[in-house]
Amino acid sequence: MNLQVDYIDSAGHHMDLSFGIRRLVFIKHMAMAGQGFAFNPRKLFRGLGMLLHFSQYLERNDFYNNNRFSFPARHLSDPTEKGQFSNLVGKAVADYLSRRVNGSFFTMYYEAAMRVRGIRIKGPRPDLIAFNQKSLFAIEAKGRASQNAGNMPRHKAQAAIGHIPVNFSVASVCFNLYRRIACNYHDPYNEDVRYDDSLLRQLSKDYYEGFTGFLDQRNFRWRLVEVGEERFYEVDLWYNTFNRLLKGEDLRRIFWWEPFGDRFSIGLILPGDVAIFASEGISRELKPFTPLEESDRYIDTDRIGLFIRPSPF
Repeated sequence: MNLQVDYIDSAGHHMDLSFGIRRLVFIKHMAMAGQGFAFNPRKLFRGLGMLLHFSQYLERNDFYNNNRFSFPARHLSDPTEKGQFSNLVGKAVADYLSRRVNGSFFTMYYEAAMRVRGIRIKGPRPDLIAFNQKSLFAIEAKGRASQNAGNMPRHKAQAAIGHIPVNFSVASVCFNLYRRIACNYHDPYNEDVRYDDSLLRQLSKDYYEGFTGFLDQRNFRWRLVEVGEERFYEVDLWYNTFNRLLKGEDLRRIFWWEPFGDRFSIGLILPGDVAIFASEGISRELKPFTPLEESDRYIDTDRIGLFIRPSPF
């Protein structure tokens, strides 16, 4: 899919940007962006279930050739479900663009940051909070089926509302999702604030701690691989593993399905230092990681990724 982005930076400069995004990349961001829970083995089924539930919106031909998301047949159409998927698309694309445009290496659900800071969850607020090497910023993320972005001044105002001081705030709106996708990514200026290292450390500790459960060799098989100068874990999410964990339930549909092509299974990629990140958190001093995009593997700026390979059954 080709994302055409109308970008306005904090100085009011306008640029037209374009990003090619593969389904494996989109799925990573859809599954993990803005979730209100730490991603761990117990929650993996929810993530996989979400991908299966919305697989009919991710048909290959529409995604790659028509530059849009698919819409289910009329007899399967559900306006509530369509709204839910549109919302997920908005968060996924906002997460993706925050990394490609603003160089963020860590994003989290805004409410999670409020809880860490002991702020009452009440009233309007942005969807995501993101960190790059120099700043932290808030993101209001929207996904719309309609052919226009809606009220951008209102979306920008929503991005700037919040109880956590940020360096700037962004309104990210994806629209025309089921015809030909387009995006607005507008960056209104906010007063400069002090970088909140402690917030980054605490949020990232919670985030990476959830992934350490995938290194339990009683339930998962993994291998260490080298990517550039860094090590990563490739964790196999094989059918037999989950078949054992769930007492023989037939889970084959989870491990090969149309969005990955015929009979491909999916696996998880974790940073080699995931245990350190989980115990100490990360800081802006962490060496940046350039996203790796290959035909069968994707590793994001947060060093979390996915891979696909032929199914073992």
